[in-house]
Amino acid sequence: MRRFGVLVMMVLAATMAIGVGGASAFSGGGKKPSEAPLVAWGQHYEAALGNNLAEANYVVPGCCNEGYQVAIWHLGPLSVHDQVVVNWHELPFAHGTGFPVKMQLVENIDDFNWGSTFASGSTNYSISGSGSARTELTVQNSSSSDYLEFYSHAEETNSQEFETFPYDFSVEAPRHYLSVSIGAVQKVAANGVLHATATLATGAPAPDGLGFTLTGSWSGGTFTATAASVGGQVTFPLALPETAYKHSVEFVATSAATPEWQAATSAKLTVEVTKPPLPAPAVEPQICAKAKTRAHVLARQYSRQLRHADAARGKHRRRLFRESRATGRRLDAAKAARKAAC
Repeated sequence: MRRFGVLVMMVLAATMAIGVGGASAFSGGGKKPSEAPLVAWGQHYEAALGNNLAEANYVVPGCCNEGYQVAIWHLGPLSVHDQVVVNWHELPFAHGTGFPVKMQLVENIDDFNWGSTFASGSTNYSISGSGSARTELTVQNSSSSDYLEFYSHAEETNSQEFETFPYDFSVEAPRHYLSVSIGAVQKVAANGVLHATATLATGAPAPDGLGFTLTGSWSGGTFTATAASVGGQVTFPLALPETAYKHSVEFVATSAATPEWQAATSAKLTVEVTKPPLPAPAVEPQICAKAKTRAHVLARQYSRQLRHADAARGKHRRRLFRESRATGRRLDAAKAARKAAC
């Protein structure tokens, strides 16, 4: 029993030696942006920080015992509203509760302004519970000067109180921003179409071939349709059942998240659904042909009567003009019948 107790104490001592005292705790990352290593998407990184004030690369101005060890990691070029996901893990304090390492995203920094940016305070993220987190970060500007900062308080000057805070992380490839909006209409036929516009954060049209889903809902049921983007436009064909006729239907267009694109959801659009229009009656070829023939005959007769009337004199001339006017009225009616039939 005594030998077992000695063995347990030896293991605990070895474990504590990993996290407390000794050599420099800071490893991985840079102490200023120009030293920051470039993060490869999907690559796993292991690093460490500490609480030794002498190794702090940011010390609060006007205070002698408040500092931070800040590890800076350079992200690749990102576009406005790009989203990156950081999967990270750390160990809790060796002599306390909670977790010592925090993380934040900073943009447009360099060796001269990174300290003031750090002091001004960005949104920071921390870990709880299991010691692991999946943190989604959204870039606000298009830049090649975006960085992750992992940092810990560094206020200790007594070597007996020094601790090492290991952490590890990976960053998923960025997902680009996408938006979709349905064109505003008040009414739509049950067998009509709805049009949507898909754009990038810059306002440029979304690439061709991105999949979108249209969902409609009303008191009597639901409806879905799918379509792909073409030139930034998405056309959804409708085939709504009779239960949707004369109802206000609420439509929403969505696009699911992919490894390259963020999910997108349009604003809701409420539209009155009308019955499908009646199909035009089938045109019989014989009716069209007869209408064309009658119009052609009357046109020739009208032209001939006008020539004869121009050449005639006296009462004969007046009679021929009266006949031509009557023929002209019949010709107008024949032309209208031809248009309706053909």
